[in-house]
Amino acid sequence: MSRGAGGRRPPLPLVLAAGIVVSLLLLPLAYLVIRVASGGGRALDLLWDTETLRLVVRTVLLVVGVVAATIFVAVPFAWLVVRTDLPGRRVWATAAALPLVIPSYVAALCLLGFFGEKGLLQQALGVERLPDPTGYWGALAALTLSTYPYVFLLTQAALRELDPAQEEAARSLGASRARVLFRVTLPSVRPAISLGALLVALYTLSDFGVVSLMRYDALTRAIYLQYRSLFDRTPAAVLALVLVGLTAVALT
Repeated sequence: MSRGAGGRRPPLPLVLAAGIVVSLLLLPLAYLVIRVASGGGRALDLLWDTETLRLVVRTVLLVVGVVAATIFVAVPFAWLVVRTDLPGRRVWATAAALPLVIPSYVAALCLLGFFGEKGLLQQALGVERLPDPTGYWGALAALTLSTYPYVFLLTQAALRELDPAQEEAARSLGASRARVLFRVTLPSVRPAISLGALLVALYTLSDFGVVSLMRYDALTRAIYLQYRSLFDRTPAAVLALVLVGLTAVALT
């Protein structure tokens, strides 16, 4: 057993506890691998099936769209709160984090209640029909509203820790405010933005409530439907293993 930094062996109870935790974390993955392996050639056929590839593409499109939308919303908002004299900046900073306390499926319900059939907007306008808010754009809107605080909070913290002297030096050398923003500020906070984007991507990959309410065929919804509708759980296990693979790609 390897020794720690201080030259002492880790306590045996701590090693056992860590081993138990790791084993429990790996148990679902082991189940998926065993289930898929037991499917043999049928599992491979399901893996390369056109429907599986379609689900992967739809899931990736949703993840990319939500990540791009959260960055577009959160980064300018964080810059306004930290780098400008926006009135009530503390209030705005607190309000921007409030979506974290609201489950994403509740945000989806609110969007459906406002924009959906017989919703508040339809009643207020007095029209018979509005564009259907479900599908890709509905899922993207609900997930963006629920996850942009991850990018906002990390970007805000990075901007507060950034030394303003770098920006002032660039301005003193004749750089415009926009050039300072894109050449000095944003590159300095890029790690924080990237980390927030990773959290958003992982959240979107694992989301089930929003895609179900918005009737968007992502992998999580397809896994649930396969698990409930068939006696053979191999298709659900194959899709779940594909989802694990996408998560590993995102982390990499």
